[in-house]
Amino acid sequence: MRSKEFIKSIILLILVLMSAVLTYMTWNFSPDLTNVDKQEDSSEDRPHTIGKPMKDGMEQVVTPYQVIHSQGEKTKGMEATRQNIKDIIKPLKNQRVTQSEQMHSNHNLIIPDLSDDFLVLDFTYDMPLATYLGQVLNVNAKVPNNFKFNRLLIDKSIDGKVKLYAISKDRHNVVRMATTAKQSKFTKQLKAMQSSLQPYTEIITNKDTIDKATHIFAPSSPKKMKSYHTIYNHISVDTMNAILFNDSVVVRSSKSGTTTYNNNTGVANYNDETEKYRYTNLSEDENRSTNMKDSIPSTFDYLNNHGGFTDDFRLFSTDNKKGDLTYQMFLNGRPTFNDDDLNNIKIAWGDKGVFSYARALLKTNVTIDSGESEKRLPGAETVRSELANNPSIDFEKVTDMTIGYKMENQPDKSNIEIQRNSEFKPQWYIEYEGKWRPYTDGRLE
Repeated sequence: MRSKEFIKSIILLILVLMSAVLTYMTWNFSPDLTNVDKQEDSSEDRPHTIGKPMKDGMEQVVTPYQVIHSQGEKTKGMEATRQNIKDIIKPLKNQRVTQSEQMHSNHNLIIPDLSDDFLVLDFTYDMPLATYLGQVLNVNAKVPNNFKFNRLLIDKSIDGKVKLYAISKDRHNVVRMATTAKQSKFTKQLKAMQSSLQPYTEIITNKDTIDKATHIFAPSSPKKMKSYHTIYNHISVDTMNAILFNDSVVVRSSKSGTTTYNNNTGVANYNDETEKYRYTNLSEDENRSTNMKDSIPSTFDYLNNHGGFTDDFRLFSTDNKKGDLTYQMFLNGRPTFNDDDLNNIKIAWGDKGVFSYARALLKTNVTIDSGESEKRLPGAETVRSELANNPSIDFEKVTDMTIGYKMENQPDKSNIEIQRNSEFKPQWYIEYEGKWRPYTDGRLE
């Protein structure tokens, strides 16, 4: 009997001890939130990006579209690949402008001290001179405020240094600059690229293009060019929304295939058929910036920080009245053109941030030879002659011409899930009345 009581006492003691231990553990329990915190932190801290940011800065995006070497009666040129532009501007980088002077002409612009051996960098847009010198070339310079240019002449001076001439788009103003850059280094780079240069033609379209500093330059007899086939990957709408919206969004769909996303600060529309996305910052109201000295660096930094330059996008046009900028895709150093704007990024800057942002949610997966026969385009003189003799065209309104690629959209209907792809075909493009238009058989499309 006593043994039974003793066993009961032992069991009871064990139960009491277990209860005490469990009670202590309950009171002092603290859940391990390490993993949860890491997941939340990684979600908040993880940058929302489309692709990888570029390391070389603005010089990859703010570039000329062609390079011309004028040497006496000989004129040669080439398309502007990223590598050859990098090589050409290298001797100019990290230097100083020791003296600058602005000159104006009411008539045809003539530069008396320009030598007969100089290089031309042609741009398709107005560029603030101070921004290009400071942000692209890292050149310390005092130049006229608000001066814009779209052609830069690189010449030599008698002291063995490089002299620069920045020419305005209307061809009536020029800023002459003396620099500390050594002519010998620039000449060395020029010799290294000679094998890449092809014969170019000097074209006069009106009274503003009759001097050697203001001619239009274009390929005399273009080599046969290949066509290319590109297949795209898709950019996530959620990624774009995460980049542009500060907090959660309200989603509204419509029967037209367009989905609208909005919150208190902005609104975005995405069409799943065209795959085009457009965002407007409501908090900026109508305060879009028209100051390209701010807008060009700001839009570049914004796009680059979230990997927005998914292909060889380059600044292609600036609207100084509306404040709009267009970054256009290049292929093999030549601009591409597309009727549906699937090849560009359109963006405007506001007082404090992005004002509007539009692009196709596509990025190149692979680009290959299309397999078509190489195409030989007519020479610049043929194009000039046929345009000048076309009664429906006012040839004096032609302000530029170049060879680019026409981007033709070709969705593949054979796939269960349609994957968008495009053909890039070489074609002449003419800047006429301020707009780039394709040229075919003596007419502008």
